[in-house]
Amino acid sequence: MKTISDLVKKIKNSFKSEEYRHAYVDEFLDLSIATQIKVLREQRDWGQKDIADKVGMKQPRISVMENVNYSSWSINTLRKLAMAFDLTLRVSFESFGSRVKEIEQFNRKALERFSFKDDPVFAEAEAVEVEVKVTAATKALPDAQERESLEVRKPLLWVIPSLSAGASQGKGKPQGEDVGPKQRGIIGIGEHPRWETAKRATA
Repeated sequence: MKTISDLVKKIKNSFKSEEYRHAYVDEFLDLSIATQIKVLREQRDWGQKDIADKVGMKQPRISVMENVNYSSWSINTLRKLAMAFDLTLRVSFESFGSRVKEIEQFNRKALERFSFKDDPVFAEAEAVEVEVKVTAATKALPDAQERESLEVRKPLLWVIPSLSAGASQGKGKPQGEDVGPKQRGIIGIGEHPRWETAKRATA
């Protein structure tokens, strides 16, 4: 039984013919676009009608585009599909060597893509932003003892947006948004349970 490695060796040898290599990669391009549209749709548990409604097409048109023999692609149509999947479209010129690598790694996993809301790059950035805000709020607490108490109380953290001059002396509540707890990335609403203690200690 022939393996992918055997196929790649055969392709590399056949690509010595200019006519053959251009015909082959053109056919592979059509196949890969059609296949990825289907993979992305199934990744999101959508039917053909779901994606058709999102791009303003009829369901039969989507069925045609998911056929590996379809070749009448347009940048405008691909942009609409990218928007529907909440992805970015990339069109670039590539070497034949990079195309051979794509052929070798062609599978469902390689074709799947995260929509923006599921993109781990942006989820990580959001987590870092929350951590920075928590650190800044911790430094704004009335005294060092309170800060130390707050920092070791994990995973429960308290977010305090800002303190008035009176509050910093234990004579008032924080100004702006309500003080609330953050646990595992969720910010709740409620008064910091140690405010009364802080006020009595500094009164």
